[in-house]
Amino acid sequence: MDVISDIEIKNVTVYPDRARVSGVGSCDLTTGRHRLLIPHLPLTMDTNSIRVRGSGAARVRLLGVEVARQFFEQTPAEAVRKLEDEIEEVQDSLRTLEDEKAGWQAHNTYLDGIRQATAEFAKGLSRGKTTVADQQQVIAFLQEQDSVMRTAVRELEQQQRGLMRRLQKLQQELKQIQTMKPPQQYQAQIELDVLSDGRFQPEVSYVVSKAGWQPLYDIRLLEEDGRFLLEISYLAQITQRSGQAWTQVNLAVSTARPALNQRLPQIQPWFIREYQPPQQRKMAVRTAPAAPMTAKMEVMAAAESFSLEEEPIEAELVSAEVQSEGTAVTFAAPGHTDIPNDGTPHKTVLQQIQLEPKLDYLTIPKFSDAVFRRATVEYDQPGPLLAGSASLFVGDEYIGQTKIKFTVQGDELELLLGVEDRITVERKLAQRDVDKKLLRDIRQLRYGYTVELKNLLKTAAVVVVKDHVPVSRHEQIKVKLETARPQPAEQTDMNLLEWQLTLPSGETKTVAYEYSVEHPRSLKVAGLLD
Repeated sequence: MDVISDIEIKNVTVYPDRARVSGVGSCDLTTGRHRLLIPHLPLTMDTNSIRVRGSGAARVRLLGVEVARQFFEQTPAEAVRKLEDEIEEVQDSLRTLEDEKAGWQAHNTYLDGIRQATAEFAKGLSRGKTTVADQQQVIAFLQEQDSVMRTAVRELEQQQRGLMRRLQKLQQELKQIQTMKPPQQYQAQIELDVLSDGRFQPEVSYVVSKAGWQPLYDIRLLEEDGRFLLEISYLAQITQRSGQAWTQVNLAVSTARPALNQRLPQIQPWFIREYQPPQQRKMAVRTAPAAPMTAKMEVMAAAESFSLEEEPIEAELVSAEVQSEGTAVTFAAPGHTDIPNDGTPHKTVLQQIQLEPKLDYLTIPKFSDAVFRRATVEYDQPGPLLAGSASLFVGDEYIGQTKIKFTVQGDELELLLGVEDRITVERKLAQRDVDKKLLRDIRQLRYGYTVELKNLLKTAAVVVVKDHVPVSRHEQIKVKLETARPQPAEQTDMNLLEWQLTLPSGETKTVAYEYSVEHPRSLKVAGLLD
C-alpha cells in the first residue's frame, strides 16, 4: 500500500557550493508492509545523499529507500501556477475589451453609413418628404452617438493599457521564478514494515546543488574617547536555485567544504627526454568542406553569447550564533528565514567583531603625496575569515573596497583605511652632482633627496616612510647609500628603505638621504631617471 506524505523543510545548512536540507512530514500508518512516498524533491538533489529516519506513535522498521523521477502535467511550483492563472485571467480580460472595441467599431461603421446618406436626406427635403427639423435631429443623433462612441473607445483603451502593464509585470515575475527544467521532480520511495498502528513523522535530509554562500565584510574604524576600534561585520551572502523555496527555515551557514570525490589521485611516472626539433612536412593542399567549420563557428558563437546575469545584492541583515565543529565553523541564524528559489542574494550577519588595532600611517612619497591610514590587528577569533570582498568605512564615511585573504586565529590582518589629509608629505630633489675629476677614468654621480612630513592631527602619529635607491645589475656600476638622516629602520638587499617616525601634533620632520653611483666613463648607464 502506498502512503503519500509531503515534507516541510525545517533546517537548511548552506556550504560554500551546496546545501544540506532536512524536512519533516506526517502520516497515519496501519500494521503491514507499506511504501511511503515523499514527492516534490528537487532535481538538484544528490540522490546518493538522501537519508531517512523518523519517529512517532507507530512502531516502524525502515527497510530501504529509492529515488525515482516524478512527472507532472504542469509545473509543480505553486507560485508558478498562481502566476500562470493570473496571466490567463488578464489575457481573458484583454480579449473581452477587444470584443467591446470591435462592437463600437461596428457602431462607428453604422454611423458612417448614415453620414454618407446625407444626399438622400437632401433629396427628401427638396421633395417635401422630410423637414429641416428632421435633418437637425439626425445631425444631433450623429453627434451624440459619435461622442458616446469615442468616449467608450477611449475608456477601453485606458483599461487595455493598464491590463497590458499588469500582464508584462506578471510575465516578468513568472520568468524570474520559473525554473529552467521540465515539469518533473524526484520522489523518494521508502519501504516500511509497520508493526503497530499510529502516527509516523518521517524526517528526510539530502544535499542539493545550485546553492551556496560567499563571505562579505563591512570593516569600520571607530574612535571612542581617543581610542580606536576596528569593527568587522562578517556577512554571508546566500543564493539558491535548488528548485525549492526555503520558507521559515532554521538557517545555518558552514565554512566546511564537503568533497564530492574523496579518492586520492594516482601519481604517474614523469619522463624527460632529449629535445628533438619537429620535422617539417610538406602538406598537400586540400579543399576542406565548409560545413564542419560552419558548425564549429556556430558552437563558438553560441558559447560566446552565453552570459550570466548579475543579480542585485539586496537582503535583510540578521545576527548568527557561532558553533565550532572540528575544523569547520557553523553560524546559526536566529529565528526563521525565508530564501526564495530565484537566485536573489540574501544577507545575514554572521559575526560582529571588535578588535583593537595598531594604527599608523604609511607613505611612499616617490609615487604619491598621499599618506594612508594603516590598521594592523591580530585576529583572535576561533572561526576563520574566508577570502572575500570588504567594504571599508572610517566612522560613517565609505572609503572604498578591498579584498580579505583567508585568515585564521593568530594571523595578522593589515588594512589600508583611506588617505589622511591632515598629515602632509613632500619629496624634493636636493642635490644632483657629477664628479668631473678623472680618477681612474671613473665617473661619479651623487643624488640627494629630502622628504618633509607635517602632522596636523591633534594627536601624535607614527608614520612609516618607504623609498629606495638604485640597484646595480652590472659589476662595474657601484651604488652606495652615502648618508641618511635619520638612519632607516630597515634597508634590504634590494636597497628598499623604510623609516618609522613619530610625529608629535603640529610638528614637522625631515628625512634626508644621499646616494652615489660610480661607473666607467665609457659605460653608458640606463635607469637613473627618478
